[in-house]
Amino acid sequence: MSNVRVGLVGIGAQSQENLLPSLLQTPDIHVVAVCDGVAERARLVHRHVKDVELYDDVAKMLTDTKLDALVVACPPQAHRDIATLAMNRGVHVFVEKPPCFTLNELLSLTELSRQSGLVTGVGMNFRFARSIQHLRLIQNEPQFGRTAHIQLNHYANKPRAPMWGLDSTLRSFLLAQAIHTIDLAMLFGGDVKETRSEVQNDNGSLIVEINISFKNGATASILTGTMFPYFEFEMKLISDTSTMVRLDNLSDITLHEPDHVTRAGGNDKRWRGYWRPGPLDSGYVRSGYQSELQDFFDAIRTGGKFEADFANLIPTYEVIEQVCEKGDRLAAEVAIDTLNLLQGHKPSLQASDLGQGKVSANV
Repeated sequence: MSNVRVGLVGIGAQSQENLLPSLLQTPDIHVVAVCDGVAERARLVHRHVKDVELYDDVAKMLTDTKLDALVVACPPQAHRDIATLAMNRGVHVFVEKPPCFTLNELLSLTELSRQSGLVTGVGMNFRFARSIQHLRLIQNEPQFGRTAHIQLNHYANKPRAPMWGLDSTLRSFLLAQAIHTIDLAMLFGGDVKETRSEVQNDNGSLIVEINISFKNGATASILTGTMFPYFEFEMKLISDTSTMVRLDNLSDITLHEPDHVTRAGGNDKRWRGYWRPGPLDSGYVRSGYQSELQDFFDAIRTGGKFEADFANLIPTYEVIEQVCEKGDRLAAEVAIDTLNLLQGHKPSLQASDLGQGKVSANV
């Protein structure tokens, strides 16, 4: 298969700003059908692709149009349902993150993809970003050594209320934003041995600390949440050779070695003191959108496996479930203590056990 016939589902901001432009820049990809519940949004695609068929029903689009793959950017509950429909129709499917709400839902999608033998993908563009790809090259260099620790700081200021019909601000945030950060910890750390977490929730404003131990001896620490005034992303890899690589905002990489010695010269351009994406890299390559789609379609052509498929996200969702369970326990304890206070009983927990008493029931 050289040309891949693609149906695009959901023409919201994500498709208009990132996915559709990336699809149009990917060789031998033909967007032949578009589906959106709002006709005006679907017609926007005609600005870029004149001979595309428009639909407001995914099932009808799959029936009427010969498609090799669907690319889907909708709310998570729609991702789950549309992916199931596509796989049952024998169509490869790529969905934006998050693919679903819970680990059990992801396990069901994974099993269906295994039974169907189809290629599946999730839009984890951070791991395909140009800077992350370069960081992976550095990690694999013998002179870097063994990865000992991964530090991830992901600051955000939203969401501060539940999304997508969920009743949990914490789960909404983890699925909407921190899923990328947790995924990168999995990517650079390996198989998980143990996860520990702490959650503070001040009326929907979150601080989340996650500490992960990996089977290979490495560790990871994640500080994230929505209690910050701005967005910031920082990642550090520390090796057993005392080498540290820092990535700032998915762009600039700085390498530090013992005694301030850096290999700034030499023939290996991957190993130097400072790196940033080249000026000729398109924004969609730098951000990972085009690279992830290119790899997904290459897997379809070759019959191979896409790196960020449903099964690959299982460890990430296991961490998300652990954090949500911790948040739920704290919320339940706070609710019980609040009731006890109202009834004149002594609280079962000290305020310090709950992040100065700032864990609320809305997690």
